[in-house]
Amino acid sequence: MSLDARGAEGANGVGLPGAPIPSRAGTNLMREVAAGATVGVIALPFCVTAGVLAYEPLGRDYIGLGAAAGILCAVAGGVTGALLRSSSFVPNIPPVSMALIQATFISTLLTALRGDVAATLALMPLTIIGAGLWQVLIAVSGLARAVKFTPYPVLAGFVTGLAVLTFVQQLPRLFDQPSLGGVVSALGALTVPSPALPLFGLGVLLLVRLSERAAPRLPAMLVALIAGSLAWHGVKALWPDLGLGQLIGSLSLSQASLGLKLDWDALGSALTDRVILQSLLLTSLTLGLLGTLDYTFAFRSAQNLADLEAWPRRDLAGQGASNVAAAMAGGLAVTSSIAFSTTLYDAGGRTRVSTVSMALVLLAAAALAPSLISALPVVVLSALLVAISLRMWDRWCVTVVRDIFFAADPDARTRARRNALIVAAVMAATVLGQPVVGALAGVVVSCLVFIAEMSRPILRRELDGTQVFSKRIRSQHDRQLLQESGASTVILELQGVLFFGNADDLANRVRTLEGRAETVILDLRRVTDLDTSGLTVLRQLAERCRGRGVHLAVSGPRDGYRALLESALAPSDARVVPDLDAALEWAEDTRLEKEAASRTAWGGLRVDETDLAGGLSERELAALTGRLSPASYRAGEALCRTGEPADKLWLITRGSVSVQIGADRHRRRVAGLGPGTSVGELGLLDRRPRSADVVADCEVDTFVLTAEDFDDLLRQEPQLGQSLLSTIARMTAQRLRATSDELRLAEM
Repeated sequence: MSLDARGAEGANGVGLPGAPIPSRAGTNLMREVAAGATVGVIALPFCVTAGVLAYEPLGRDYIGLGAAAGILCAVAGGVTGALLRSSSFVPNIPPVSMALIQATFISTLLTALRGDVAATLALMPLTIIGAGLWQVLIAVSGLARAVKFTPYPVLAGFVTGLAVLTFVQQLPRLFDQPSLGGVVSALGALTVPSPALPLFGLGVLLLVRLSERAAPRLPAMLVALIAGSLAWHGVKALWPDLGLGQLIGSLSLSQASLGLKLDWDALGSALTDRVILQSLLLTSLTLGLLGTLDYTFAFRSAQNLADLEAWPRRDLAGQGASNVAAAMAGGLAVTSSIAFSTTLYDAGGRTRVSTVSMALVLLAAAALAPSLISALPVVVLSALLVAISLRMWDRWCVTVVRDIFFAADPDARTRARRNALIVAAVMAATVLGQPVVGALAGVVVSCLVFIAEMSRPILRRELDGTQVFSKRIRSQHDRQLLQESGASTVILELQGVLFFGNADDLANRVRTLEGRAETVILDLRRVTDLDTSGLTVLRQLAERCRGRGVHLAVSGPRDGYRALLESALAPSDARVVPDLDAALEWAEDTRLEKEAASRTAWGGLRVDETDLAGGLSERELAALTGRLSPASYRAGEALCRTGEPADKLWLITRGSVSVQIGADRHRRRVAGLGPGTSVGELGLLDRRPRSADVVADCEVDTFVLTAEDFDDLLRQEPQLGQSLLSTIARMTAQRLRATSDELRLAEM
């Protein structure tokens, strides 16, 4: 028994003899058709607004023609794409962004042809046919891979420029003015000719926003289109003389099919003009590249929703054929939509059946109810286009502007300025009607920025062991030794990309350190990329340092490069450590081991050699020692845990401990303490529970002073108590100063 049959029995309690049981294929087919029909209704206002936007430069008499063209192109492009591409739920519609580019092209043609509308209409389909052929060429040549690597600032500037241009073009329509300058002049003079028109448009915008908030599951644009149109007709019925603009007008599908009745004489004459021919080629190239990007991103997004099999060349060539079909149907470019793909998938669409169904529903709406579409008010469509322009604005651009002024990292501010330059260049060119020039300029600037990034010095900063120390808290004696011998440790902080172009510079700099540096640390924390030549140079550096007795450590590599570095540096003695602090601690330990004066410290200190007891008189030392008790800990054993009572302090005489916070994967080491230092002394002052774990790094020997004995010393030995409190205050101040110095260096 099939799953569907079992489901039918379960639904009715018993199987009904002779009752037809729907098959899985039939159920899926109905679901696909229903999904396409639903999304077709939702897509209708977008197709209409795109057509109106593209045809608007021709004059108000052609607005109805544009609305019909928008629907016909969605039908022709949708059906062609569904049949020629691999089966999926990715639909085709005329987008506002491409319609805006075509509107700019039409304006250019009208100027060049001295207002010849017939010649302009004859040339319109050629741009879309050209865009389709560009897409086929990109598919056949395999250049689609390169298109996907278009820098994001270029895309952000292009899309944001289109958003600004859409807003600038539609705002005068809402004020019944010929241009944006007219709007500014009217507002400045406080003489708006038809105040009801902008107020009604504002109401439609508010309706879109209200619908998004109150009913997020409903398509806000469709709700605003229906409600706004009904409100417009209701207001006009009550106040016929109120200036609310006009309707789209008569809708004729036969007149919209531009590509089937081209004026060949006008076409041939126009193509002899070099300016027109250049504009046609650039516009078709822009539409082809933008459509390729749109389809690539839409299909990639669809693959995240469902397991779609990709045929990149076939799919992109099919998309090109879709544009050729759309050109013959109405002269508007079509592309794939991420938003409608997601909507179609949520409604149940999975295959090409849903996209064909969506296109046929659009055709049925235009053929069976043209009067309803022709009754749409222009002010409602203009308001919807303004709403779309506000949505098109790339929010990443706002982040870039914020980073220019408020980013804490200087490098982040620099990157933000460079990205803002690219975005501004592309936006300016797009708004001025040269989107291809803007896109090319953005790509060129991006390449120049990339070259600058690659060519900037690999060495960001050079420090030595007298300027920066590890987080390990050491005795005063050890700190003095490290300060005196710190110049023998050199830290080279690198930045950018370590590759063949700058790897030699690094090698030469390390060579100049030979003779004075005993330890060299290469800090890779700011290195964003590392190629084979960079790895080769690092391996050669490690071998050279080994031969000359110089210790080499590489710190802070990104996760993806750590294994490569460990493998490349394995033959040498070079170390690869997770961060700069670990490298500094290793370098300091190495120096201390070489100092003859500190050898005793590594074997174990006496109480009087610790910082807390240093400088006490014999009587005070005897009083303190009498209160101390020895305690030893194995590696990994905790001296204390977070939340435990602060009832003792430890004087470390051998080994080291780590102060850790957090738990499990989030555990972090915040400090380390070596021989001669003390830990837990602040807890004896405020008696608050422990705020961190203290864990032995190795075999550790300590002396313990309990809180009770500490209080007795303060009462019975006031002078000793004052000395201990003064020492604790001095050690705390030294640790705070070291932390401040570390933060200051980190911000440089």
